[in-house]
Amino acid sequence: MKKISHPGNIILMGFGGMVLFMCYLVYQCTQNPSVMVSNNYYEQELKFQDLIDAKTNTLPFTDSLIMNKESHQITFQIPLSINKEITKASVQLYNRADDKKDRTINLAKNEQGIYALNTIDWGKGNYELKLSIQTGTKQYYKEFNY
Repeated sequence: MKKISHPGNIILMGFGGMVLFMCYLVYQCTQNPSVMVSNNYYEQELKFQDLIDAKTNTLPFTDSLIMNKESHQITFQIPLSINKEITKASVQLYNRADDKKDRTINLAKNEQGIYALNTIDWGKGNYELKLSIQTGTKQYYKEFNY
């Protein structure tokens, strides 16, 4: 019994326990998927200057480009000066917790500049809504929290 409780043996058992614990932690790390913000993150990074320019174009319209939350519906009000020149508009839903709930919704142009989205089938969670508007000459971009 004295040979097992020798200080050198205790150090070796402690070292062995530490190695086993580190192996367990490595195994646990491989079981959790590493999720990026989007699958084409690096392609989006190359176009980041375009996003900065679109945000800059939106600054004069921050008070008039608004989102209203109602029960099971979100309404975007786009200024008429932008709305009459729209060639393409979309809203990207970004859920920070679950990338399976992410989606993009294209908006059909109308004359009033009011666009409504139904939120019943979105599922629970916090969303970041990324409104992207393209006109003939400029792009506009604004983010909203939902």
